[in-house]
Amino acid sequence: MSAVSAARPFPATMWSKVLRTRDEPTAHAALDQLCSIYWQPVVGYIRALGCGFDEAEDVAQDFFSIFLRREGFQRAEQARGTLRSYLKSAVRYHVLHWRRDRAAQRRGGGLEPLALDDEGAPELPASDEPAIHYDEQWAVTVMERALSAMRHSYAKRGKAELFEALKPVLMQPEHGDGMAAAEMLGVARGTFAVEQHRARRRLAELLRVEVAQTVAEPEEVDAELLHLLRVLAKTEAQV
Repeated sequence: MSAVSAARPFPATMWSKVLRTRDEPTAHAALDQLCSIYWQPVVGYIRALGCGFDEAEDVAQDFFSIFLRREGFQRAEQARGTLRSYLKSAVRYHVLHWRRDRAAQRRGGGLEPLALDDEGAPELPASDEPAIHYDEQWAVTVMERALSAMRHSYAKRGKAELFEALKPVLMQPEHGDGMAAAEMLGVARGTFAVEQHRARRRLAELLRVEVAQTVAEPEEVDAELLHLLRVLAKTEAQV
C-alpha cells in the first residue's frame, strides 16, 4: 500500500455498509443495489449448479427475497471476505435446500423423511465448474460496469467515437498499437498512444472502484482485483 493510500481513510463501501450498519436504511439500500448489480452472475451460478433456465430465475428471486429481509443481514453478520465469496457460499447452500424441499414435496410433502444423505436426495455438482462459471460472470460484470462508466465519461466530453476506437485495444492488446484506429480517427499515432495510456490508467481506476464496493477492508481490494483479472484473462484465452 502506498503512503498516499495509507494516509487516506478507506471509504465506506456498499458491502462494508451491509456488514457494519445492517439495520440502517443505508445498509438495506446498499444491499439492494448490490443484489441488482450481481443478479446475472448469481442466476448463471444457479443454472451451473443444475437448475433449469426458468427454475434458476425462481431460485434467484427466492434467494434474494430472503437475503434482502432481516435473514440476509443476520447471515452477513458472520461473513468474512468479499461479497463474491459470501454469495458463492450462500447461493450454493440455498440451491441445495431449494432442491431438497422440492424433492421432499414430490415424495409426499414434509422435510423430515428426506435427509440429505438419503438415497435419492438431491445433490449438487461436485466439480469446480459451477464456481468457475460464477467467477467468470462476476468478472465480466465488473468489467462491463467499469467500461460503461468510462463510456459515459467519454460521451460527456464529446469523445464517444474515441472511446469506441480505444475499447478494442483496451480489451485485447493483440489488436496492436492502435495505428489503424488512429488513422480512422484522423489523429497522429503518437496522439492516439497518449490516449491509450490515459484510457488504460482510467480503466484500472474504475475497476478498483467497482471491486472496492464488494469488499469490506482496503487490503482486500488488490487480491480481489487480481483474481478477477486473471479470471478474465483465462476466459479470453479460451475464446
